[in-house]
Amino acid sequence: MRVADEPFITELETIDGRRVAVRLVINPRARRISVRIDPTRREAVAVSPSKRQASKALAFAASRAGWIAQQLARLPVGLTFAPGAKIPLRGTLLELVQERGRGPARIEGESLIVPTPEGADFQARVKRHLVQEARAALTSYVAVHAAKLGVAPSRITIKDTKSRWGSCSTTGALAFSWRIVLAPEPVIDYLAAHEVAHLREMNHGPRFWACVKLCNPNHQAARDWLHRHGADLHRFG
Repeated sequence: MRVADEPFITELETIDGRRVAVRLVINPRARRISVRIDPTRREAVAVSPSKRQASKALAFAASRAGWIAQQLARLPVGLTFAPGAKIPLRGTLLELVQERGRGPARIEGESLIVPTPEGADFQARVKRHLVQEARAALTSYVAVHAAKLGVAPSRITIKDTKSRWGSCSTTGALAFSWRIVLAPEPVIDYLAAHEVAHLREMNHGPRFWACVKLCNPNHQAARDWLHRHGADLHRFG
C-alpha cells in the first residue's frame, strides 16, 4: 500500500461489520509501531516511526480493529460548552451560564457565569477561561514543588494535548493539558509534582518517584484517580 503524505485517514472493518476510522501519524521519535485512542477526536491513531513502516502500522491497526471499536464505544458522550451544560472545575461541578456583556468569568454558587459580548463565541470564551484557570493553578503548584526540589522550569506552557497530561523537555520546559483543571485539586497538584520531578530525574525510576513523594506524599491516590477518570475529561469541549 502506498501511503500519502499526512494527514492520512482510512477506515477499517471489524469482524462483525463495524467500520472504524484510523488516522496515521509518522513520528520519528516513536520507538515502535503502535495504536492508541485519541479521546478528544474520538478516533484511533496508528503511529509509525517512519514513512517506510507506515503500511505495517496500518496493517497492525487492522489486526486490532475489534479492540479499536470496543475502545471507541466505551468513550463517554461528548459535551460542548453550551449554556446550561455542567462541567467540573477543579473537581466542583458548575453550570455554565451565559451573561451578555464583558468582563471576566466568575463563580456564583454552583454556576460559572461567562460574560459574552454580542456575536462572540460562548464556547471559545469558556475554554479561554479554563485555560487561564489551568495556567494559574499549575503555575502556583509548580512554584511550590520546584522550591522543594531546588529546581526551576525554563517556561510553563498550557496546551490542548491529546495523549499526555504533561511533559518536561530536556531544556526544562514544562507543558500541561488545560483539561487537567477539570480534575480535583489534589490531581492538579500531583501532575505539577510529577513534571517538576522530571527536572531532577528524566525517567520514572525510584529516585524520580522519591522526588514526587517529597513534593506530594499522597500522590498515589491522585495518580489512581487520573488513571480511572482521566479519559472522561476529554469529553468536555
